[in-house]
This record gives sequence, C-alpha cells and structure tokens, in this order.
Amino acid sequence: TSSFTLPLLGPLNEFGTNYRKPIENTENNNEAALLKLRELIAPQVLRRMKHDVADLPAKTEVEHCKNIEISLLQRQLYIDVVNRFKKLSAEGNQGAMLTSLHSMRMICAHPLQFQPNATLSDSPKVSWLIETLESIKQKNEKVIIFTEFRDIQVFLKRILLERFGVNVTTVNGDSNTSSKKGLTRQNLIDKFQEKSGFNIIILSTTAVGFGVNIQRANHVIHYTRSWNPAKEDQATDRAYRIGQDKEVFVYYPTVVAEDFFTFEVKLDKLLSSKRELADDMLKPNIDLKNELFELLNE
Repeated sequence: TSSFTLPLLGPLNEFGTNYRKPIENTENNNEAALLKLRELIAPQVLRRMKHDVADLPAKTEVEHCKNIEISLLQRQLYIDVVNRFKKLSAEGNQGAMLTSLHSMRMICAHPLQFQPNATLSDSPKVSWLIETLESIKQKNEKVIIFTEFRDIQVFLKRILLERFGVNVTTVNGDSNTSSKKGLTRQNLIDKFQEKSGFNIIILSTTAVGFGVNIQRANHVIHYTRSWNPAKEDQATDRAYRIGQDKEVFVYYPTVVAEDFFTFEVKLDKLLSSKRELADDMLKPNIDLKNELFELLNE
C-alpha cells in the first residue's frame, strides 16, 4: 500500500499539512485544497454503487408525504415544549436540549400519548399512514414501517390490528438473534414474507442491519427518522436488494406548519445535507452538537 500511496500523495506529514488540515478546518474550509486532492486521486479512484452493478427495479422517494399539516393539538403541545425549553435553558438546565428534542419528535409522530382522550384527527401522520396503507392494500403489496421507539411500535401495532385486522409482526432489539431461544429475526421476517398478498411489518431501524432480507416488501415507510442517513439507507436496503422484482417506494412522512419549521422539517433537511456529505468521501463530518442546537432554533 505504501509504495502506491506515498508517491501519489507524498509523505504523511506533508499530506496532513497540504490537504487534511485545510479540508478539516470547518471554520475556514479550503476548497482549493479539496479540489486539488480530487483531481489528484481521480484517475486512481473507482467507486461502484449498487445500482451500477445490480439489475434492480426503480427506487422512488414519494414526495407528497412530506407535507402533512400539523394539527391544532400538535401545535399547542409544540409551543409548550418550545417555551419550556427557553425557560429551562435560561435557568442553565443542561439536559433541556435533548429532552425538548425528544418531545418535539414524539409530538409530531405520536401526539396521542400526550393526550390519551384525543382522536386520530389530532394525529395527521397516523391518518396519513392509514390512508397510505389502504392504497397499498388495494395493490396487494407488502409494507415495512421503520421506527425505533417501542411505544410507537406498540401503538401502531394496536391501531393496525383494529383497522386492518392484521396482527403485525414487530422486530426490534428484543427479538431473538439465536435460534436456540425461538424464532430468529430472519424467521419472523420469513413468516411475514410467506403470507401472500398485503402484509405489514414494523422494524426497528437500529435492530435490523446487514444480512436481513425483505425483498417481498416494496413499500418502505420511515415513520420516525434516524439521526444517521446511512442507517436509514441501510434500513431501506433490506427491501431494495438483489431479488427485489417490484419498484420500491420510500416514504419519509413529515409534519409541517405554515408559520414555523417543525422538528421533522428541520431533521429532514439536516439528514439530506448529511446524506450528501456521506456520499462524498473527502468531506469531513459536521459537528452534531451544533446540528442538534439548530433543530431547536425558531
């Protein structure tokens, strides 16, 4: 390796001075150094993406689901969280940021847990989900719903049983990975796939990684978003992989408001920018703490 890289990039100390430090300097990023490095290594770099080498059907991101109008209940709950965050921050509460972010996320995804007597009309994302699943059911196709939150998994499982009569399988961190203790995660997924026609499975984004195959599903709904776009893409790829013979539809349902940017809108933009960085192997990662703080700024 050294005989190849050293003549091309020079000694390690010179590479650090000429390229690494200027590129990683986030306050005064040196685009000239980045451009020069790109030009230098371009003839030696061969990067093949899955869609370049595998004969797969189309993968389509459904855009219209990114415009789910916030309900009056969500708006009031959201305002209460913002005001409480400002008060706690002024008092020097160090844990206020993460607590507030989690509350904002849950209000957008599952406001009914804050108001047990509320109706489904107070949760437009749930209404969107039911309407979307009705459409998919008419096509006799299968759906994966991704969320890492246990209370949302339990809530959705109950709602979907009531609405569709489907006892939805949930695969999360509690699901066995060893066959000695019962059904493995892949066993549970295989049972989901073996049922003909319409079916739904709920998966934890963090619990289902490499090696899990769900090619019979061609609709992937990220009901709540991961902090990491690579994790989201990896989750989507459980369905979008060799053996998939249908067009795959990917949904990122997003709650929006007319007069302010919701947590979900900000997170969607943040993940899109991080996804672009992840696709560029030469750009450094940006600071997560600053990103989290930006999600709370109005």
